[in-house]
This record gives sequence, structure tokens and C-alpha cells, in this order.
Amino acid sequence: MIIAIPASERKIEAIVDERFGRCPFFCFYHTDSEKIEFKENLYKDAIEAVGLQVAEFLAEFKINEVLATEIGPKAQNILNKLNIKSTIIERGKTIQEIVNTFVNNKF
Repeated sequence: MIIAIPASERKIEAIVDERFGRCPFFCFYHTDSEKIEFKENLYKDAIEAVGLQVAEFLAEFKINEVLATEIGPKAQNILNKLNIKSTIIERGKTIQEIVNTFVNNKF
């Protein structure tokens, strides 16, 4: 399983970015291997349909679930259509804290 978390920086200690569609990066956490990687959000500066483009971008990487502080209704609709689960998480947490919470089944 692969989860995606909006990231403000390319480091595990970064605070989760509150802007799902416009975050600078996504942290991908592979639950099977515990591998963590960061991908640049190529659509953060798009003029329109940002949520759609980001959802399709995540689907290309076979993301199973998104953990975010907020997801707009249009983006949520696209994630649902792409069978990508979403979970709303607490604001102000680091990516490491969110990964640990997820791994320990606390959501």
C-alpha cells in the first residue's frame, strides 16, 4: 500500500502542508517496505482544475490513500472516482507523526 501526504518540504520532519492541491511536494510512504520518497507536485501552480490534475498525478503512482488536513469537494470527488481513499488528519503535525499514527492504526 502507498499513502500520500501533502508536504511543505522534502523532509520527514516537515509539517504536513494544509494545501492539498497546491502543496509543493507529496510524501509517498510505502507500507510494505517502509520506504519514504518525496515527489514534486507538478500542478501546484496550475491555473485551473488543480484538484483533478493532482488526483490523476497520484493515481499514476498507484497511491491507495491520501492523508491530508483538508481536501476540496472537487478533488474529493475525483479521488473517489479513482478509488483512492482519503483520511482527514489533524493540522500542525509532522509527516513523521502522521506516518507513525498511520502505522499504529490510530486513524
